[in-house]
Amino acid sequence: MDFDLNKLLTNQAVEAFFQPIVSMRTQKVVGVEALSRGRAPAGELIPPLALYGRAQREGRTLELDRLCREKALQAFKLRFREQPDQLLFLNFEASLLDQGVGGSGALVELVRSLGVPPSNVIIEIIESQVGDLEALEQFVLSHRSHGFLMALDDIGSGHSNLERVARIKPDVIKLDRSLVSGVDRHFYKKEIARALLKLGNKIGALVVAEGVETEGEALAVMDLGVDMLQGFHFARPAPLAALPDGCEAKMRTLAGLYRSHTIGQIATRKKVYHLYDEVVDGLKRRLMGLEVSGLDETLQALIDSHPALECIYVLDHNGVQISESVCAPQKICKQRKVIFQPAVRGSDQSLKNYFLLLLAGLTRYVSEPYISLASGSPCITISTWFKDAGGRDLVICADFDHDLPSFP
Repeated sequence: MDFDLNKLLTNQAVEAFFQPIVSMRTQKVVGVEALSRGRAPAGELIPPLALYGRAQREGRTLELDRLCREKALQAFKLRFREQPDQLLFLNFEASLLDQGVGGSGALVELVRSLGVPPSNVIIEIIESQVGDLEALEQFVLSHRSHGFLMALDDIGSGHSNLERVARIKPDVIKLDRSLVSGVDRHFYKKEIARALLKLGNKIGALVVAEGVETEGEALAVMDLGVDMLQGFHFARPAPLAALPDGCEAKMRTLAGLYRSHTIGQIATRKKVYHLYDEVVDGLKRRLMGLEVSGLDETLQALIDSHPALECIYVLDHNGVQISESVCAPQKICKQRKVIFQPAVRGSDQSLKNYFLLLLAGLTRYVSEPYISLASGSPCITISTWFKDAGGRDLVICADFDHDLPSFP
């Protein structure tokens, strides 16, 4: 956009917009993220990318960043007076740390002058913007000592550095919108989000899913255990006074959908796992009392008769594979066959969970969904004991499609 940055800064023509962050567990708006916009002389809004891009080119990023933070805190002060438990998520242009900026105490003085406790302010940093890790750590330590909370933004994006999560120990991790977008439709995104949530839980960091735009995305991240959500589904960024009151209504609607969704999922899962059990019991009956020499032929007949099966194989009581891995050929990814290959007869599977848990006393084990090393596709493995013709204890392992199959 064509605008005069010098005039904009002189006239302080920056407006603080905010987007609510909701807690589905408490059904409340727990805070807001400040997202500044410039205002051109003709009245049109200048988006932040254009605003900060121009400031960076003209070497005035620090001036702009301080003005944006000041506008945000001034507006938030009024909300804080009415709701002292509200949190302000305040962005800090982390690239400034590489320029030696970050220890002036300007932010500390500003919040104190406005009467906003630092403990109500969460400083958001995109760590990938910082090259000087020591400067980043010093910034975090310094501001933590004054009571500020710290958030790492855009985690799960293509540029995030998870090693820095361990160094910074954030109070909040924000899942990037690129990860949240379509998470309800993509297994890989869901598993990455699950891993990041587990990381957050382990290090004591709250996890916020940002960029939630649809009910499906909201339900998917809630399924994973994410409580705090942010995105267009609830509200678009707006001045505080203009933020819609509909967040509460949307949360109530989403809570009702989530209850129905979860109950439905449980019912479906029970039905599917009951069908899994029926299939595995049928496999056991076919294999019970069979000579080891006839395993492969019988396994092939079984795989041909059950379209939901990907692979079947048999282990001895030491966890060594005594059959071939008999797989449905249409479910083996030919393009990835170099890195994903079915295990062969004689393979040692004794360290696999599906064998160790049986060895520890389980009569049957059902795995969580994972990427099969045989097919390269999401699958679920069920394993259980049976006896061969000689009365020896053997283990049958059956890999099923992850996509909740139906059986004939």
